[in-house]
Amino acid sequence: MRSFILALAALSTFGTAGLAAAAPAGKFIHPADTNKDQKIDKAEWVKYGSAAADFAKADTNKDGFVDGPEMVLFSHPEMAKPPAH
Repeated sequence: MRSFILALAALSTFGTAGLAAAAPAGKFIHPADTNKDQKIDKAEWVKYGSAAADFAKADTNKDGFVDGPEMVLFSHPEMAKPPAH
């Protein structure tokens, strides 16, 4: 299921260009990840054509990379957990 969500996020955010036909389970595959380390750094993000300002929004843990779960949340903010009451 997680692989499906990651693939869905990539498709809805950046289109289908460069996506592998069958991603191995648990792998983050995105055409912006040019070094294939399963995360996107700011240089890759900008080179891909995404707005630099959006990188900071997507990198929620501020580690300098956007990984699969962060991409899902950036692409689909409605999937974020609601605040606890």
